[in-house]
Amino acid sequence: MSEYSFPKATVQHRLGGKAVDLAMYSVTFGIGWLIWSLIIWGQGQTPGKQIVKLRVYDQTTGKPAKWGHMAIREFLLPLSISLAVLPLVALITFLIPEDNLRIVFVGFLYLVGFVVQLVDGFWILKGTERHRLVDIFAKTDVLNEAQNVQA
Repeated sequence: MSEYSFPKATVQHRLGGKAVDLAMYSVTFGIGWLIWSLIIWGQGQTPGKQIVKLRVYDQTTGKPAKWGHMAIREFLLPLSISLAVLPLVALITFLIPEDNLRIVFVGFLYLVGFVVQLVDGFWILKGTERHRLVDIFAKTDVLNEAQNVQA
């Protein structure tokens, strides 16, 4: 489904929405942001997306993403990407007896997880679809509802 009544959000709009989300998360120590998110995920938005008038749409239906779809997109997929290194951290903790070497390996694994998150974020610059990796896996598009498509 690619016929929407709103254009896809630009990279700048999406970064703006993410910046607002991060600022709100920091200011409220995550609690206020999480409560607000749980309320508006059912509308296909995060607090930052709501403020900058962006909305996540399900590619298969062409409608705003539902609460469960948003929970998978905003929480489960990023968490699974980040936690992919956790078993390796546990394994290294038990297999490497020397503390300094263990710290180096664990730090490296967390760096790998951080790089994966960066790749996800910067994937939006690849191609014309403006998709993050999470968008590809969740089959979603982020649209700018502040602007109608001219017919």
